Amino acid sequence: MLTQKKEGFVERDKFRVRLYDHNIDYMNLEKKSKRNNLTFKQKCRITATEYELMNVGDIAWMETDSRPLIQELFVQMTLYQLKPVVVVDYEREVFIYEYGNVRVTFDSKIKTSFRNPNLLNPDLAMVETNPDIVILEVKYDDFLPDVIKQLLQVHDRRKGTYSKYQISRMYG
Repeated sequence: MLTQKKEGFVERDKFRVRLYDHNIDYMNLEKKSKRNNLTFKQKCRITATEYELMNVGDIAWMETDSRPLIQELFVQMTLYQLKPVVVVDYEREVFIYEYGNVRVTFDSKIKTSFRNPNLLNPDLAMVETNPDIVILEVKYDDFLPDVIKQLLQVHDRRKGTYSKYQISRMYG
């Protein structure tokens, strides 16, 4: 998946497990797909026990799970030997503009577990990657209002395809 990101594949999928504030009672498996420069997300709830089973490669239960996303991940893990690789942590500042349902986020202080996927460990050692990087993301539904376009014409910024995952995997 890192190779697909670095090579700029137009079509790619990425699976990730997401939780907020180390709350293992609310975890989601997410699939983020890119198709022709558009991003789509699917998600389903998972338990800490299910994540731990995936993390150690005990995935047989996934084949007959009732959740289609779990079944799809099972196929990917079986065919391509996918497995959890890294934990990514960061600070996010969110701004919402209701017209167009625009979400502008600034992600900073990106940290990596440096190839340790033990997401459930609250004491997992994390290393800050590059403190100078701030990732700006703009997400909207149907249209991007002109006022937001104008606000985004800021100086001292660089357009790129970096992702927090890519930064975390390439660190070190």
